[in-house]
Amino acid sequence: MKGLKSSFILFSSILLAIALVAFSGCSKASTTTSAITTTTSANTTSAIISTPTTTVPVSTIPIQMVTYPLVNNTDPLYGDTEVPVNTLITVTFSEPVTPSTVNTNTFTLWQGTTPVSGNEVAYYGNTAILRPASDLAKNTTYTAKITTDVTDASGNHLLSDYTWSFTTGTVDTVAPMVVSTIPAAVTVNPTDPDNPFGTSTNVPINDAITAYFSEGMDPSTINTNTFTLMQGTTPVAGTVTFDGYETAVFTPSADLMPNTQYTATITTGAACLGGNTLPQNFVWEFTTGPAQTTVPMVVSTIPDTAASGVPINSSISATFSEAINPMTINTSTFVVMQGTVVIPGTVSFNGVNMAVFDPTDDLSVNTTYTVTITTGVTDLGGIPMSNNYTWSFMTGTADTVLPMISAVSPVSGATGVSANAAISVTFSEAIDPTTLAFTLGQGNSMIMGTLTYSTDLTMVTFTPGTALTANTLYNVTVAGWDLAGNGPATQTWSFTTSP
Repeated sequence: MKGLKSSFILFSSILLAIALVAFSGCSKASTTTSAITTTTSANTTSAIISTPTTTVPVSTIPIQMVTYPLVNNTDPLYGDTEVPVNTLITVTFSEPVTPSTVNTNTFTLWQGTTPVSGNEVAYYGNTAILRPASDLAKNTTYTAKITTDVTDASGNHLLSDYTWSFTTGTVDTVAPMVVSTIPAAVTVNPTDPDNPFGTSTNVPINDAITAYFSEGMDPSTINTNTFTLMQGTTPVAGTVTFDGYETAVFTPSADLMPNTQYTATITTGAACLGGNTLPQNFVWEFTTGPAQTTVPMVVSTIPDTAASGVPINSSISATFSEAINPMTINTSTFVVMQGTVVIPGTVSFNGVNMAVFDPTDDLSVNTTYTVTITTGVTDLGGIPMSNNYTWSFMTGTADTVLPMISAVSPVSGATGVSANAAISVTFSEAIDPTTLAFTLGQGNSMIMGTLTYSTDLTMVTFTPGTALTANTLYNVTVAGWDLAGNGPATQTWSFTTSP
């Protein structure tokens, strides 16, 4: 489990279609927006406390294609600590479920064997939200549960109850921020050919627009009222979807006009799970080019194909050739199997082009696993992968080695640093890109930019969105966990730009 690290994360999704044939028939999860359904009760059902460990033998499933709603992700995560006492609890499903089956009987919260009463449960898009009647107790362990009474539109139930625990900390008073967007809020200066995501010009007319927040957001506040797109004074019609955590996607109803300037806005109506709103509207502009027709591909994975000695407590990562629609990255499109058994876990996304599968439990020692990324994955233009991508690896034992930061650039205390300099950090081993925390600040202001990673995930490079101010002190803070959840490796340092 990697839950212990998420309280420090700036960023941190199963439509399971199972048959006795290859994965090529898997269907893609729908992410259309639906209305909010709300219920209230005293939560008087008895507690059943268990760990979310479910394996699904393929041989027990009928030959016809069967789609089961499963839990794709939660916030807080299993094992999280320092969870704000004023948080909401969210569960994101692999597909839309029947709103009436998501209520205070099927989504409950417990403190020990005592039910937390008076909760409000709402359903939005693919995400259920539990809103406690009052702040939770500080430094206390709570257990949340989703029951098998939750069904999809076809009446298919969750395969098993899903239960997870987390521990609270104190009150969250920190306002959320938009930390990156695609298209970029500002064009990276100078243009970096190795960073295809840092541009606000020549944006494909068939691409969706994404915004990535600094923390988990309240799904009920991410919609077409708080995420808008304008061409001049004319609103652009479209839909807004949300991954249930930190990434929102605006998909225009039709292709945009070529060679045209558009303005996107995230308003102060967007709130985090603690109820704090953006301090001000976040507005950015971009200019379109032609349509893009490139087919996305998997360009690297960790573990590699045929790798051996892979730590049993490691996550599995895949990097794509271009920006991917985060709504298509989930446990139906990123599937791990041991023989004919589907391994349960969660899938997270770094907001751009990297996905990570985190198994619910440690893998077995000295065992071969097969990973498939299906054609359900699409880029921001809606273009799917041309073929499933499949690879295998063999496990070894557990990884208990803490990662370390072996080098930074500019070095601590450096002066005369170029205003166009990128900031890089090198780690002693591969880092989980979905949990890296990286900030560049000047005084109380955070500098926007883009993060890119080396193929082996040992180096991360931050490219500021605009040239830095001359003769100015900047502060950098970074924290990284390895793919086994060890860490964090942290460092804070400063440098000064040239006059």
